[in-house]
Amino acid sequence: MEDKAAKQHKVTLTGREMLDVSGIINVEKFTDENVVLETEQGILDIKGEKMHMKQLNLDGGLIIVEGHIKSLTYSEGTFSKDKKKGLLRSIFK
Repeated sequence: MEDKAAKQHKVTLTGREMLDVSGIINVEKFTDENVVLETEQGILDIKGEKMHMKQLNLDGGLIIVEGHIKSLTYSEGTFSKDKKKGLLRSIFK
């Protein structure tokens, strides 16, 4: 059985420079200007400048992004299982 506490979705933005997101399922896209995450609460689209990954733990559902964060936008639903696996999952498998 999965530990529900480990998958709980939480977003913490510190000074618009450090973003800590838990409860992620997959990283669908990551560039220095756009990050798209599949989370427990839907798709999270992050826009910014000079963003980079400080930490990533897909098993624990955690990502920490540094850079200038401009916007966070949620959309309902999840990515289809028929679509390609997330960028990082496919690279690291």
